[in-house]
Amino acid sequence: MAVSVQATGARSVNRWWYVVTGFLTLLFGTSTVNVLFNVLGKSMADEFGWERSVISNGFSIETILTGVSIVVLGILVDRYGPKWPSVPMTLAFGIGLMLMSVVPNSQLVFYLLCALIGAGAGAVNPVAHATVVSAWFVQRRGLALGVLMAGLGACGVLMPYLANWVFGQVGWRSTFLVIGAICTVIPTAVYLLVTKMPANHEAERLAARKLGAVAGQSLISIARTSRQFWLLSMAIFLVSTATFGLMSQVVPMTTDKGIDRGIAITALSVLSLASIAARLLTGYLLDRVFAPFIGSVIFALCGVGVVLLISGSTSGVLIGGAVLVGLALGAEGDLAAYMSSRYFPKHSYGRVLGFVYFLFAMGSAFGIFLLGQVYAVTGSYAASMVPIVGMVIVAIVCLLAMGPYRFGLGHETAVAEAPTDPSAPVEQPSEVAGGR
Repeated sequence: MAVSVQATGARSVNRWWYVVTGFLTLLFGTSTVNVLFNVLGKSMADEFGWERSVISNGFSIETILTGVSIVVLGILVDRYGPKWPSVPMTLAFGIGLMLMSVVPNSQLVFYLLCALIGAGAGAVNPVAHATVVSAWFVQRRGLALGVLMAGLGACGVLMPYLANWVFGQVGWRSTFLVIGAICTVIPTAVYLLVTKMPANHEAERLAARKLGAVAGQSLISIARTSRQFWLLSMAIFLVSTATFGLMSQVVPMTTDKGIDRGIAITALSVLSLASIAARLLTGYLLDRVFAPFIGSVIFALCGVGVVLLISGSTSGVLIGGAVLVGLALGAEGDLAAYMSSRYFPKHSYGRVLGFVYFLFAMGSAFGIFLLGQVYAVTGSYAASMVPIVGMVIVAIVCLLAMGPYRFGLGHETAVAEAPTDPSAPVEQPSEVAGGR
């Protein structure tokens, strides 16, 4: 693979450096919260005499605030660039985790810390780094985004082992302190020392600021005029409902069928590993194949995986279903990031992707709630198969209705239609370096 560089003053910048450092941010990013609450939650609840629902309620609060912070960050990134809005948020995220190490026996304080963590978690989600990577890369944008997004899956695979090892050495309080410190230092250092947009992109943003405007279309304008905005948002919401809902219940769903718990853990691990492979594969394909077609095929396979996971009764079938659901779990983030760059103005990328990822988070929370309610009412997960498969089918229809890309890879040409916000500066043709 040839190295892509662009002169910046007296030195050259390897664009893949932004991908690698973004990967590191996501490796120690928002998925860490799910891991820590899973690994440490029982010990925490036992020490305080809390019901386990207190921990899950705290995680729900964190998830909701994460969704809100993603939207806010997306808007701020488009207005001020990716660095300065992200730094205080990474500090809030990491410090919130560290403060968990001294949390007293107070559910209110626990919930407040969960809110603080969620309020900062937007910066350790993909929005800011995906904005940077999309701006730097024209050719190989899909692959670059795929490598970046693999950080999320890698966190889900590696962090449980790290957290469990630290827990075994120093207990749950010090584990929050150690992991929280890592999650503070690494993302903050990346934003301060590495993250930046291409010079031409920044020049356009600053020129708009001098005129008292914001480059690109406003989110409200896009929502009013673009059917693709709602189609993409709906597709991501529905598929995240299916994938994260099932992921949260793989172990109990499997053991309820009398299958060994070890097989259930294997299925969950396979699902996470498949999501990493899917991010890389999807990124590679996005540079070569029409994105809605890729998404439709992967989401169709996800529908098959849903059926296999819910109805399967042998280890082979369950693991096969986990692989197919994992493909969609990994692909949807890549699809959202890439398609946002091809259907919406480049200076609106952060706010659009922020809203889409907000629905991604809300879909995840809804999927967990849906399967929990189905089980509570019926005593089985079988009844959830029809609505979840139905959601996947609707998501496929949404993708197929997107139509041709609106913008070329360099965003210099509007393929089908131009931005319609009269207050937005016209985006001039520009050559975004990102070649080979």
